[in-house]
Amino acid sequence: MRYAVEAPSAQQPVFEGLIDTTKLSEGLIQHRVDARDLQGAAVRADLQPGLRIAVTVAGRADVSYDGYRLLLGPHRDGGAAGAMVALTEPARFVRQSRRGDIERSVSLTLSEAWLRERLGDTMPFCLEFARRHLSVHPWMASSQTVALVTQMLAPSALEGPLWRLYQESRCMALVVDALSDLDGAAMAPVGVTLRPRERVRMEQVRDLLDSGAADEMSLVEIARQACVSVNTLQRQFRAAWGKTVFAYLRDARLARARMALERDAVSVTEAALIAGYSSPANFATAFRQRYGIAPGQAGRRGD
Repeated sequence: MRYAVEAPSAQQPVFEGLIDTTKLSEGLIQHRVDARDLQGAAVRADLQPGLRIAVTVAGRADVSYDGYRLLLGPHRDGGAAGAMVALTEPARFVRQSRRGDIERSVSLTLSEAWLRERLGDTMPFCLEFARRHLSVHPWMASSQTVALVTQMLAPSALEGPLWRLYQESRCMALVVDALSDLDGAAMAPVGVTLRPRERVRMEQVRDLLDSGAADEMSLVEIARQACVSVNTLQRQFRAAWGKTVFAYLRDARLARARMALERDAVSVTEAALIAGYSSPANFATAFRQRYGIAPGQAGRRGD
């Protein structure tokens, strides 16, 4: 995998610090960033299929996968925003930063074969998630995971096989944290009886997601709006509406895009931006998967 860097000056250094990619074992690739942007650069790459797990513990990461944008970074309580993104086909990756931005992050790529070998049939939801292109699951990485990422970025006296074993052991703990959160969201009970106050709160969260006001919010910010923890939000929201907050938000944005196509006769490019996609082609794929028709057909239905 090759990364292409676009910066104002090709004659000056672009980054200062550590940026590397290492294949730790068959099906497990680690990417580390501990660097400062010296110019204001865009990094682009064509990613191969796999489940990507990313955590940013300092600074920020403004990234997109096939046009779907994510903002990752630390939180005041010691945790950090992590994200899992499933790619079942080659995807365009873009990372944008400004001059002076720092980023300390680790991302892993797990192949489908790696997941099948280690999970078997014991976590079907995780495997199903990994087989849906551009499935995205944000989660609040624990302070322990932040410590693991910090260790992975720190200089080490170890070399060769011992260094790789050291890195792989910490990657495994990161994978456990991420997949546990994903599996926990899947196991949250659906249709259980919420107390009246909890039901009202989840209705308010649903209205917030439907309104578009939460389109640029992180899961932590949405939970803060609801005056609950991230874990409580995910558990109660799934109990009320049968899906995770992020899955509901993705569907809500697609629904608003469809309405704009049918009612307001916007272009497919405009509808893609409403749905959160910078690429009309990737929006069209998601739209067709959701509604069984192309966005252009939805627009004609509104004539």
